[in-house]
Amino acid sequence: KIADLHDLGFANPVKTITCLPSILPCHVDTIRGKIANLRDLGFADPVKMITSTPSILSYAVNSIRGKIANLRDLGFADPVKMITTLPAILCYAVENIRTKIIGLRELGFSDPVKMITSLPAILGYAIDSIRSKLADLRQLGFADPVKMITSLPAIMGYARERLLLCGKIVMQLDDDGTDGMFAQLLRQTRAVIDAIAAAQPRTWSEVRIIVAAAKRNAKP
Repeated sequence: KIADLHDLGFANPVKTITCLPSILPCHVDTIRGKIANLRDLGFADPVKMITSTPSILSYAVNSIRGKIANLRDLGFADPVKMITTLPAILCYAVENIRTKIIGLRELGFSDPVKMITSLPAILGYAIDSIRSKLADLRQLGFADPVKMITSLPAIMGYARERLLLCGKIVMQLDDDGTDGMFAQLLRQTRAVIDAIAAAQPRTWSEVRIIVAAAKRNAKP
């Protein structure tokens, strides 16, 4: 079976089997057929999808086709691209996705479908967690957290501690344009963020100097 999976294009068959032991009784032609079916549905690299989410092999092709149709009905223009980005979407019930869209709209986001399209991982975030992050950002002093997250949905994926630390740093600066600075700071490594927090800079120029120095020191 390991040799068969390797021949089908799986780079690490052992890992695939470990994640989905039920694959062992499957005949190689069944797996080959599932790969062909996924290609027919528009997925360019089914092997990569299955490697990231082996449970896809357990889904009937009609179920996957139905999920694509459901996503289109919910307003998503390119469900295949979404599922390719986050194969785990196939695990989500359509009602849960619909509920997530409604929940985001109730939190003030005018176009949840567009947000989810840009970052499908949002479907895995709890509404309560998103609500808490909005509250944290408001408490830090950001005027429009909904607008911030709409512009940079990835904010929702960062840990609360990181958001609070970066927010405190930015809100202590004398410069305007805190939203953009906050987004840039979030992308830095934790070591760089800690160095900035310890230095207690007052301007964004000082922050940039600290970032440059920290990166130089980090080089071998």
